[in-house]
Amino acid sequence: MDKIEKIIKSNVREISDWPEKGVSFKDITPLLQNKKIFSKLIDVLAAPYTNKKIDKVVGIDARGFIFAAALAYKLKTGVAIVRKKGKLPFKTIEKKYSLEYASNVLEMHKDSILPGEKVVLVDDVLATGGTMQATIALIKKLKGKIIGIDFLIELSYLKGRKKIKGNKIRSLAKYASSPKSVKMEKMAEIGIIGGSGFYKFFDKDAKEVEIKTKFGRPSDKITIGNVFGKKVAFLPRHGKDHRIPPHKIPYRANIAALKEIGVERIIAPAAVGSLKTKIKPGDFVICDQFVDRTKMRQDTFFDGPKVSHIEAAYPYCQELRKIAIAQAKKLKFPAHTKGTAVVIEGPKFSTMAESLWFSKMGWDVVNMTQYPEAILALELGICYLNISLVTDYDVGIYAKSKIKPVSIEQVLANFSKNTDKLKKLISEIIKNIPREKECDCQKKSERAVLGNQ
Repeated sequence: MDKIEKIIKSNVREISDWPEKGVSFKDITPLLQNKKIFSKLIDVLAAPYTNKKIDKVVGIDARGFIFAAALAYKLKTGVAIVRKKGKLPFKTIEKKYSLEYASNVLEMHKDSILPGEKVVLVDDVLATGGTMQATIALIKKLKGKIIGIDFLIELSYLKGRKKIKGNKIRSLAKYASSPKSVKMEKMAEIGIIGGSGFYKFFDKDAKEVEIKTKFGRPSDKITIGNVFGKKVAFLPRHGKDHRIPPHKIPYRANIAALKEIGVERIIAPAAVGSLKTKIKPGDFVICDQFVDRTKMRQDTFFDGPKVSHIEAAYPYCQELRKIAIAQAKKLKFPAHTKGTAVVIEGPKFSTMAESLWFSKMGWDVVNMTQYPEAILALELGICYLNISLVTDYDVGIYAKSKIKPVSIEQVLANFSKNTDKLKKLISEIIKNIPREKECDCQKKSERAVLGNQ
């Protein structure tokens, strides 16, 4: 570590859980407050450019302005600024860039850089590289010539340098790892999302953690425990007290929270109604397909600016399905090795006409929660297994047999009867999950992004 890096690291102030829980913020204000250190930083930033006849220093909203202005004064150049959309009064050009699960827009005045001008780009921190990547695109659009890109700090574990490769990049201090993020990654490797009537998995030696994501909080606290030497996270889909109806479940927050704590595989049991007489209450169905009939749900992480399309021909993990089928057979549980679930919006049950139509279409079970869970998991490269536990015959079947239609009390009672069997099946599945994946779920996620955007 050279002298300037030691100075930076010894004066940067670490702020835990700011601006939100789980983030370790690096506060650079102590560096700015010390006149000798700040002067030294500007001298070091300016050194490579003193004889390069730089025309402009470009500063990025907002802390980048501080270093850009001081550096421009040192190099006797002008300053060009990059701001978030809606902050500049004159004619602008713009570029979208990616955040972790969303996007933003940067703008520059059209006349801020003239064609052929030599420019240096400066910002306080290189993290994921999205803002600098967008800034580079703006400079190229204005036909400026980038001489160098400088950062005070680089969080190299976020690999932002990859997004801006091909440029001359310099950072004065590098942080190779984040203790907070490393801890989060190791919290669990397998996730269980409990459905109606299934609100607890661990009996002892488990701890609860509270996670907040970009999409808000998940349905409840996540419980972490060990099953056959593997770290497992349990999340009740409707909350522990069944307070969240199916159309109000924070699906994106649930999947994002499991991803953030390191989960790579999800086992998702769900209560379902049967659409066929041969699929009986108490049976398990290891679904391989679904039909989406929902209409109100936020059902994707792919909101741009990168255009992405996930492959959904086979939405459930084929490797996990094989394991589940094998273990159900070994335990001699009644299980159907494939099935199509039709996912309805809820909270109402099917009408007689709807249920009869579902049956005529050849679908096997009806449910309210499998979508968008399966697709959201797939978008993030997480393997997803559905275990449908049949709690009743849907009303179309009841119509033919003249039995009283289903009620929520009956659904929960039938689910509760089979909870022990379900827990046993899930435990045996976890026991037999290999450490290394042999499926293509992660590759589907990687292939989803179109081109080199």
